[in-house]
Amino acid sequence: MKINGIDFKDYALASANSANGMSDELIAKVFGMEVPVWQETRDQWNAKMAELSPDDMKFFGEVFMNPKQGKFAHVEGAASGPEEVLKKYPEWSDHVKIERHYAIAEEVGIQLDIQKEYGISMTEYAQLGMYWAGKMQKAVEERNDNPERMDELLDEHAALMKKLEDYFRALYKDQNTGIGDDIDF
Repeated sequence: MKINGIDFKDYALASANSANGMSDELIAKVFGMEVPVWQETRDQWNAKMAELSPDDMKFFGEVFMNPKQGKFAHVEGAASGPEEVLKKYPEWSDHVKIERHYAIAEEVGIQLDIQKEYGISMTEYAQLGMYWAGKMQKAVEERNDNPERMDELLDEHAALMKKLEDYFRALYKDQNTGIGDDIDF
């Protein structure tokens, strides 16, 4: 199925690049159409999302890992794959730190600006998360046959999480917005 000549995979790639900051003007140019036609196409595909197959939805999620493919493979300004963000944050602990920072800030009512704090977009943050989730899953699978090694992995993860949670809670201890603190249920 195509809408205004754009199939689902191209729409998904455009969405991933848009989430990484690519303008509607550039996306329309890639597709050789006017901006209003691209916007109408995007809106129509957005409306069809509930009708898509599980395979399509899987592709939609995966394409955010590497949106620089298909028609967007050689476009200046297209989002990159996880390789670029891994150059900045190559360690598993880097991802855990960013994730805990984001989560603890949210707990106290602060919307953390990932771009400002870490110099990466939300798409890159998602790429980092998906990369390390895959690595963690593989490590778990490899250690399932060895319960002692599995316990080591889980203990290591829990210790790092606690250390970072303590650090960010201390950082934000006086910044709680207190919204709802005076409400009793």
